[in-house]
Amino acid sequence: MPVANRSNAAYNAMMLENSQIAKIARQVATANLSSSAVVTTVTTAPFTDSEGRDALRITIVLSPVEGAKIEGDATLDTLVQIQEHLLAAGEERFPLLEYATENEVTAGGDS
Repeated sequence: MPVANRSNAAYNAMMLENSQIAKIARQVATANLSSSAVVTTVTTAPFTDSEGRDALRITIVLSPVEGAKIEGDATLDTLVQIQEHLLAAGEERFPLLEYATENEVTAGGDS
């Protein structure tokens, strides 16, 4: 059933808790990025996308491995797999992934 046709109560019941979302995101990110970075923290927050739909902002904080480079395929695989795992768990909001280093988070910088 499309989201627009659901009652608010039914839609809200299908949303996962932030802790569940963060756990899924951490597991997927760790599996995909472990050769080039250590996932130190994952935070999640609800937000509204540019079309007014409910979405998820997921920030993955990384500690890069010395001399390693995070490849584009790994970041794309992470996004796709997080979305697949969230959908399988009943979460329909689209995930927007942001990456930051520990230094950026400490300094208050953007990802």
